[in-house]
Amino acid sequence: MTPAANPADLVLTGGTVHTLDAGARTARAVAATGGLITEVGSERDIAALIGPRTKVLDLAGRTVIPGFVESHNHPTFFGLTLAAPVDAGSPPNDRISDIVERVAQAVRDRGPGEWIRGFRYDDTLLADNRHPTRADLDPVAPRNPVLLTHVSGHFCVANSAALRAVGIDANTPDPPGGRIARDESGNPSGLLIESAAFLATSQLPGQDVETLTEALRLADAEYLANGITSVHDTGVGLIGGAAELSAYRRLHREGALRTRVHGYLFHELLDGLREGVPEPPEPGDDAFTMTGVKIVADGSIQGLTGCLAEGYTCAPDEHGMLLLEPDELARRIAALDGAGWQVAVHGNGDAAIEAIVQGYQRLGAPEGTGRRHRIEHCQTAREDQLDRMAAHDVLASFFVKHVYFWGDRHRDVFLGPERAARISPLASARRRGIHFGLHSDTPVTPVPPLEGIWCAVTRTTSGGHTLGAEQAVSARDALRAYTIDAAYLAGEEHLKGSIEPGKFADLAVLDDDPLTVDPQRLRDLRVEATVRGGEPVWTGTTR
Repeated sequence: MTPAANPADLVLTGGTVHTLDAGARTARAVAATGGLITEVGSERDIAALIGPRTKVLDLAGRTVIPGFVESHNHPTFFGLTLAAPVDAGSPPNDRISDIVERVAQAVRDRGPGEWIRGFRYDDTLLADNRHPTRADLDPVAPRNPVLLTHVSGHFCVANSAALRAVGIDANTPDPPGGRIARDESGNPSGLLIESAAFLATSQLPGQDVETLTEALRLADAEYLANGITSVHDTGVGLIGGAAELSAYRRLHREGALRTRVHGYLFHELLDGLREGVPEPPEPGDDAFTMTGVKIVADGSIQGLTGCLAEGYTCAPDEHGMLLLEPDELARRIAALDGAGWQVAVHGNGDAAIEAIVQGYQRLGAPEGTGRRHRIEHCQTAREDQLDRMAAHDVLASFFVKHVYFWGDRHRDVFLGPERAARISPLASARRRGIHFGLHSDTPVTPVPPLEGIWCAVTRTTSGGHTLGAEQAVSARDALRAYTIDAAYLAGEEHLKGSIEPGKFADLAVLDDDPLTVDPQRLRDLRVEATVRGGEPVWTGTTR
């Protein structure tokens, strides 16, 4: 065989390659050199590029797709949960007493005065059907501050020692956009809601750059194991404040960021935004860039703080919380747009989505502006709101895993059958040509994108029911929403999201073809290798 004139660094051959390019081409092999894709074609064509130093991965019939682009995640928060001493989730906990015992064990393992962190508790899955309180935690942790963070991230529970440590007592007023729950005597019960929770977590000790850097390393490893090569961190600083940005910069400086990160700074940390003159963004590089800002407009539907136009089914007089007044939200959107930032606004309830859409509409016609502003989660968007989103080129990142993890409770408890069937209205958005991504919001739900694709295609709930079948999309559309369409949300579709010459050689190898398997098998597919920039960075043998 004639030696290759320009041998590739890496070749993957002998399988199915879904390019997800504009022509939806399928190939048999792909070659990469210098971190970029150079050729896509037949096994014979690509064989001509194999030289003595070329790494060759025999696919043996497996499937190659672009590396997943996770369009809404919280890497620092995720990493902290992986390292936390208390797993407060359900499973494994059935009752508050189970969580309390885990806290007690953590206290026994640590010295007096040391902080105890726990994550993922879900009041709606506990037999007690309520949030824990300081009265539950104080007996087992009288001298250790304890803070448990809700699975949604919108609530936390502190014991008395933790409340003292962050300066919250009976005289502390509710912060704007939040609430300090109180007992019958007017004293804090321990439950902190929305901005009150953010305020408490931002003051915790131990969230130094070293701790947050290690959290990011832990999250990075989990992303790669699930075929994710790019993440949109929608809330840099939301958990650790400015130290989060320092942790990112440290890893970036060391060349240790293996998952590419597109960051969205938590709006309260942006200098000048409150005054209407925010600092402009400073674009980074292909490993880490932060040209977006995240605003939180409302809360969580399962926490009754998502802002709904009509009341909750279980509490008809409760409409949730709008964390910023519509005029203030619109003012901040306009200031960020004027300074050159991409805006991503969290909106779960349709009343919050209405305020967000109106804020974007006030910017005027989008033609020629290059704007790619977003709505995050977009759970209960109505048809009329989707119409206006399409007219103004407003993008969406849908929290599709809500269908599985909370769909039954949305139907039976929070929203009722009609509204619940419309959560994550993917088909309606697709018909209007709205660009959207899908996400897991990890650590709120587990990270695997294949599970999200399965949710989008089957609309199956944890109880085994189908919720809103009319809002399901095809496997190809769902795969695009975790690849090329998710890349579009960050203005990076020219760099990633499809397998084409000149783009990053970011790839995932799957054990079967997601476009041909039985849809119910989608979440059972395995990621067997992840390639980032032409380098295999994870394989199944490293589990």
